[in-house]
Amino acid sequence: MTVDVMSERVGVVMQNRPVVSLSSWVAEAIRVCAEADKGLQVVTPVHSRLTLPLRLALTGPDCRWVVTDPAGGYYDGISGVKLAWDGSLFAPTEGGTAEAFKEAGADGTQVFVDATVRHTAYEALNVGVVAQTMCEELGSGPPSGWGTAEPAGIVWSTERLTGVCRERAPRPTWLVFVGDGVVGTMTVRRTESGVQETVTAGVGREADVRGLVERLDAGFSLVSVLAQRVPGRDDLTVEPRWSGMPVPVGMAIGPEAQAEIGMPVSGRAEWRDLDGGPDGWAEFARVIGALKGA
Repeated sequence: MTVDVMSERVGVVMQNRPVVSLSSWVAEAIRVCAEADKGLQVVTPVHSRLTLPLRLALTGPDCRWVVTDPAGGYYDGISGVKLAWDGSLFAPTEGGTAEAFKEAGADGTQVFVDATVRHTAYEALNVGVVAQTMCEELGSGPPSGWGTAEPAGIVWSTERLTGVCRERAPRPTWLVFVGDGVVGTMTVRRTESGVQETVTAGVGREADVRGLVERLDAGFSLVSVLAQRVPGRDDLTVEPRWSGMPVPVGMAIGPEAQAEIGMPVSGRAEWRDLDGGPDGWAEFARVIGALKGA
């Protein structure tokens, strides 16, 4: 059975292992729940960690990482809020934050880069080049593998990857890729005007994103790039405890998006460094507001 418990709101899977990944089994559970218009909730012990792809996959409505609290009950592995089963899903209670979540987590650095580009649809279009570019700039070479689940064991090939996306169109395709020190996910979807790729890549160290933005802007119709720094483990897994707030590093908006939000079109994407402290997200909002009002 793919899902251990299926309610009217969610599917629940139980995982008892040190590192819980987006295995083919969990990926199938996500698919089954999505087709039934339900969320997926993954229940683990407090000693478990999630891989980045699974963490990114648990972002839909009612999706949640549920951690067994050593003090009794459950809590959310990302926010720390206490949870209880209400008959249809694990939902927040009024109990506040679990003490186990307050324990200090890893003090390393993770950097995540989210990039969105658009393509004109044509027969020879190959998708996956954006992910390849991100691996080359953030790591030391192209991705080594990709897949619809972890481990991403299919040898990297934009041609084969594109074939899978074409077979699934007009449905969107969500994939995992790995490179030298880089782990990421990508979503390819048809739009009214063509094809859009949204890629998230993470590295377990500091990274300079300016060169990546320049390559993406030169090679694609770049919509936007956002880089943020997150405290955490250098292997990019996530612990169910507090590590610290993510802060923005910088952002870029491409010419097409500049026109769409009403700002002067410069003809190229311009990188903007952002305050990497507690006020970083307020600065991000101010920059977006200024761009919209330009």
